[in-house]
Amino acid sequence: MNGLLEVALLAMAPISELRGAIPLGILIYHLNPVTVAGVSIVFNMVPAVAVIFFFTALMPWIKKKFPRVGSLVEKFSQTRQEKHRKKVEKYGLWAIMIFVAIPFPLTGAWTGSLLSVLFEMPRGKSILAVAGGIVISASIVTTLTMLGAR
Repeated sequence: MNGLLEVALLAMAPISELRGAIPLGILIYHLNPVTVAGVSIVFNMVPAVAVIFFFTALMPWIKKKFPRVGSLVEKFSQTRQEKHRKKVEKYGLWAIMIFVAIPFPLTGAWTGSLLSVLFEMPRGKSILAVAGGIVISASIVTTLTMLGAR
């Protein structure tokens, strides 16, 4: 499989997102860091936008067709919402952007998008906040990867 395609697919995957995609592209496939970061940003936005626009509508269908998956997603959503409620209420969309920007597991675009939906934030502004966080996170991960590659 093409290295850039693998980077794109990994950037879209939950958990790894661009935190896994950027090191893969730079360290394993020796691709151009700017290209890898750009592809990772674009493809990490795909599921984020999908979550923001379709999560609320899809959740009843998921619960009906895949009850175990639905209950897992619902439980994860509730724990994330409870854990981050005070920050989101205090800082609003800035909290979402900062949350997405921190390159740790479970703090990426998937979870940030889900939080913006759970807290009923405006879709357009949520997308901008998540996009800003993704760009910051990509910058951090690319820089750390390049420093580690020396």
